[in-house]
Amino acid sequence: MTLEFEIKDRDAGARLGKIKVRGKNVETPLFLPVYNPNIPIITPSEMKEKYGFKAIMTNAYIIYKNEVLREKALEKGIHALLNFDGVVFTDSGAYQSFKGRLELRQEEIINFQESIDADVGVMLDVPSRGESFEECRESVIETAKRGEEWSILRSKDRNAWEGVIQGGAYPELLELSCRLMSNFDFDILAVGVPPKYWVNYNFEFIVVQGLNSRINISPEKPLHAFGMGNPIILPLLTAIGYDLFDSASYAIYAKDGRYMTEWGVKRVEELDYLPCDCPLCLNTDAEELKTMAEDERVNFLARHNLYMIRREMNAIKQAIRENRLWELVQQRARAHPRILEALIRAFKDGWNHFKTVDPIRKRSALFYSGEETILRPEFRRALERVRERLGCDKIPSALSETYPFGQCLLKSGILNFDGKEYNDFEKIRIIADYQFGSEVGLKLIPEDAFIEKSKRTGRIRRIWIENMLIGALRPSDGFISLSLEGAFRLKRILQPPKYRVYVAEDDELLQMVKSGGDVFSKFVAKCDLDIIPKEEVIVVDRNDSLLAVGQAVLAGFEMGKFRRGVAVKVRRGVEK
Repeated sequence: MTLEFEIKDRDAGARLGKIKVRGKNVETPLFLPVYNPNIPIITPSEMKEKYGFKAIMTNAYIIYKNEVLREKALEKGIHALLNFDGVVFTDSGAYQSFKGRLELRQEEIINFQESIDADVGVMLDVPSRGESFEECRESVIETAKRGEEWSILRSKDRNAWEGVIQGGAYPELLELSCRLMSNFDFDILAVGVPPKYWVNYNFEFIVVQGLNSRINISPEKPLHAFGMGNPIILPLLTAIGYDLFDSASYAIYAKDGRYMTEWGVKRVEELDYLPCDCPLCLNTDAEELKTMAEDERVNFLARHNLYMIRREMNAIKQAIRENRLWELVQQRARAHPRILEALIRAFKDGWNHFKTVDPIRKRSALFYSGEETILRPEFRRALERVRERLGCDKIPSALSETYPFGQCLLKSGILNFDGKEYNDFEKIRIIADYQFGSEVGLKLIPEDAFIEKSKRTGRIRRIWIENMLIGALRPSDGFISLSLEGAFRLKRILQPPKYRVYVAEDDELLQMVKSGGDVFSKFVAKCDLDIIPKEEVIVVDRNDSLLAVGQAVLAGFEMGKFRRGVAVKVRRGVEK
């Protein structure tokens, strides 16, 4: 394959990952500034050197229609034309059909994108205007026909390619489009967002598109949101599962005299101060900006806007790393009521998806950020476990130090604890039942176990049986971290394939895992599909013999579907 994708870290439905394409690496979530060589406000080399963008997007159709640019691109390649040695994505020009007749056949634009040596090309889809069900359905069917045509026309293993999902905001059409487009060997799938959705700030429809697309395609396929470049919506779109974005918004907004902030876009005439610390804003004030000549102001605004987008993308990545992306989204949702509506729709529609991919434990506490906090998947999932695994309506106080109950700041009355006093054995067994399933605790921690407590804090630290360590209680999240002996005991207690990851039968591979090597996704033969990222898992061979114990990086349904990356971070192998 020309393109490979792996997950490095995650939060909510977002993936902090790495895309490798034609020997070059870029990190997701990835924003692609769109560069128009006919309107060179900021050059690609400046985008990379001053702003740190390692990938950009340009329009192959625009270059093709300009004879001078076309000949130079064909002669020297797209990277030389743009003076950019990073990853170059080229759009097919399908969006130009909204502005008039597209005078180009798919065969021509595919051949052209290959001939100019684009790293990632885009098929020529049939965009939808989102006007009606029938119009969207026709777009789905016609785009799928183009996908089949693309599969015949393109040269294998030359470029990476994006296919396009259509369907407007109709879930049944989006599901149909995902199913049809998944039949073809695209490296990335992109969502065609009808322009009227983002022009009218119809973020709820945009969220419906993104969520349904993410749920109905392979998790290994990065998902691209075409034309999304307003900073206030990027955190939410990342949280629901988009991996890539592209837009020329930095330049379009600049030409219209608009100044980006993380709380919305302001017109220059509305500004009394410049609420930004980028190099441009530090050396300019609002009055100077207002009195600039038009060309100078456009250049200033375009550069500031690009800084703002870069800043927001870095804020998103840091929030993923700290497991506080939902809080960042909730903060941004206060910038516009339609974003809040879209977030609530995402929480409700995406519940079954988010509860499988949002990590079971997190590095940061859960903070109350508004009434919608009680809809957050990690909170709802925890309450569901209490009901299903413990059979309780109220939260046992034994879980008062376990994530998320012990690591949250919520309004009074939201957490309903039972108020009971539990001894150490009762407490650790309730935690085990909550973590691994009903009635596990009594079998995992029998009466002859010894519970070691911290002399300084008095909190439970480790569980022993005679001189064998069963596990430790992590102070950061209150979950049990299993030892090898604990993993052996858990394996005997739980029926296969519960909490198991099975490694493919290969002597060298099995020995590597036994020695403490991580389990890579492509070597997972099968697993418990209900595993959630960051859960304790036991790694076994096909005979159910224990190989190692560790922590899941991928969800169970994702394991084996990724060709690159770690599925289980092994903590200890049986022969380490």
